[in-house]
Amino acid sequence: MGMMVEPSKRELSPVGSPNGSAATTTEPLAKKQNVEKPNTNNSEETQQQSEQPKKQFKKFEKQKKKRKYKQKEIDQTAPLGILQFEIKQILEANNLGEDEILNDINRLLNEPELAPTYHRDVQNVPVLKLSSNGDGLALIPHPVNEKHKQIVIIPFAIPGDIVDLRVFKTHPNYVESDLLKIVTPSFERDNSLIKCKYFGKCSGCQYQELPYQTQLEYKRRTVRNAYEHLAQELVAQGKVPEIGETVGSPLMFGYRTKLTPHFDVPRKGSLAERPPIGFGKKGKPEWRQAEGGDKSVLDIEECIIGTKIINIGMKNERAKFDKEWNNYKKGATVLLREHTRVAPNEEVANKTEFQNEHDGSRDPETNEVSVDISVNEDEALVKSCVTKPRQIVTEYINGFTFEFSAGEFFQNNNSILPKVTEFVCSNLQIPRPEGTPLYLVDAYCGSGLFSITASKGVDRVVGVDVSADSVKFAQKNAERNGVKNAEFIDGKAEKIFAKIDTPSDLTSVIIDPSRKGCDEVFLNQLSDYKPARVVYVSCNVHSQARDIQWFLNNTKNGPEYKIESVRGFDFFPQTHHVESVAVLTRVN
Repeated sequence: MGMMVEPSKRELSPVGSPNGSAATTTEPLAKKQNVEKPNTNNSEETQQQSEQPKKQFKKFEKQKKKRKYKQKEIDQTAPLGILQFEIKQILEANNLGEDEILNDINRLLNEPELAPTYHRDVQNVPVLKLSSNGDGLALIPHPVNEKHKQIVIIPFAIPGDIVDLRVFKTHPNYVESDLLKIVTPSFERDNSLIKCKYFGKCSGCQYQELPYQTQLEYKRRTVRNAYEHLAQELVAQGKVPEIGETVGSPLMFGYRTKLTPHFDVPRKGSLAERPPIGFGKKGKPEWRQAEGGDKSVLDIEECIIGTKIINIGMKNERAKFDKEWNNYKKGATVLLREHTRVAPNEEVANKTEFQNEHDGSRDPETNEVSVDISVNEDEALVKSCVTKPRQIVTEYINGFTFEFSAGEFFQNNNSILPKVTEFVCSNLQIPRPEGTPLYLVDAYCGSGLFSITASKGVDRVVGVDVSADSVKFAQKNAERNGVKNAEFIDGKAEKIFAKIDTPSDLTSVIIDPSRKGCDEVFLNQLSDYKPARVVYVSCNVHSQARDIQWFLNNTKNGPEYKIESVRGFDFFPQTHHVESVAVLTRVN
C-alpha cells in the first residue's frame, strides 16, 4: 500500500477563485451596462464544476477510513481450526495467556511501515511441537511488545530442531515463516533418509527426514489430539480408549496410484514462457519474490511417492505440455491415474501390438501407450497411466477386482488396502447363536470396496450411496467378483436407511464418508436404526472425532454405544496425512 498524499487546497476548493473562495463581485447587477440573459448551458457547467470538489473530498474521506481485519468463521475440523487447538496446547505448556501472543492486525493493515518490524529474520529458534499439518511450531519474541511472544509456523522443522527463520505473514494469534537454516538438528532428524530433490520446496511431503517408525508415532499423536480437541467430553468421561499403534504401509515410496499436477495461467494477458507444472511450493523464501507469491507452482519432473507408471505418465504429459502450453488460456490440472489389468503372457508377447489395444498416456516420440509390464509364471500384470477422468480403470485388491472412473474417488495406495479391508472385516462379527445369519450395511459404499471384500464374512450385504453412478459400478464389481449376497441401492442422504430391512441386532454398519464427515441428519438415522456394530473409516480423523462425540452424546440411542478401538492407517507415508478407523459397539 503506497503512502497517502493529502490533496492540495486547490483540489478541495470550489472552482473560480485562485485563493480558494468563490468568484464574487460587489457591484450591483443593475448598474452593469450590458446585462446578458443567463446562459443555461454555462450554469449547468458551473454547477457540475462545483460538484467535482465535493466528490473529490468524499473520495478522500473514504480513503482515510481505516481498514479492519475481518475474522472468518473457522471450521474446527479443518487445518486452521486444528491449529487453534495446538496453539492452546503451547500456551498451557508455557504458562502463557491468549492475550500474550496477539498481533495488532488492524494496526499492521493501516500502518504499512510496520511490515518490516513484523516480517523479519529470527535466529536460534527452538522448535517445540509438530502440528497435525506437519509443520514445526515455536515461540519467538514479539516484535513490538517485549513482554509478549508470537506463535510461529515453520515448515519442514521438527521438535528439537534449533532453526533460523524468516517471518513473512502475520495472523491474529500466529505468524507464518520460511525455514532459512537448521542451526542444530533434532535427535529425530536424519537427512540421509531424504530421497527427493524437491523436498523442502514442494508442499507434497513433510516427513522424509524422519525414520518411518517415528512418522507412525507422530500420526498416532495426530489421532489422539483429534479426539482431545473435538471429542473433549468423551475424553473427560473416559470413553475414548488408548489410541492403537498406526498401521504402516508396505510401500513407503512409489505407492501413489494417482497424482494431479497442475499449472497456472495469469487471468489477464498471455504467457510469455512455459509455466511450471507440478505442485505447490513451500518453505523457501527465494521464490516468494516471484510473481504468484505463496501460491506459486514448483516444476516437478518426477514424484518419488508415485508409482513407476505414474511417473512415466508424468514424463509423457510434461513433454506434451512443452509443445502445447501456449494454447492454454487458463490453468488446469492434469489427471494421472494408474490402470492395471492381468493378461496371459502370450497376449503381451508382442508389446507393440498389445500397447495399441489400450488407451492411456502416450510416449511423445513413438506415440504408443506407455505400459509397465511385470511377467509372472502364467500371467502378466500390465499397468498404464490414464489421463481421462471418465475412462474406466481397474484395481486388484486381495483377490478382488474393482472398476471405477479414473476421476472418481478410490483409495490411491493399494499396497495398504489388504490390511485395511482385513481389519474392517475382522471387526464386523457380532456374538450370536450358531447358524444365525449376519448382515452388513455399507452406508457410503462407493464402487463397493468394503461391501465386496467383506461379503464372505456375512450372509447378506446392502450397499447404499447417494451417487447412482457409484451404485452402478458397485453392482458390476459384485458381478465381476462372483459376489451374489450383495445388493446396492442409491438413496437420498436424509433417507439413507429407508430401504434397509435387515434386523439391526444382527447388522454391522460401515461408514466411509468424505473429509467433511457425517451430518447430523445421517447420524440421527444411524442412531434410530441401532446397528449392533459400527466401523467408521475416515480420511479426516478430526471430523471422525467430532461425529463420534455427537453420535454418542446427542442422538437418541447414542448412549448405548461405546468406542471399542481407534487406530490410524498410514495411507500416505512421508506426509502428515493419516486415516483412522474407529469401532463402535452397542453395549445394551
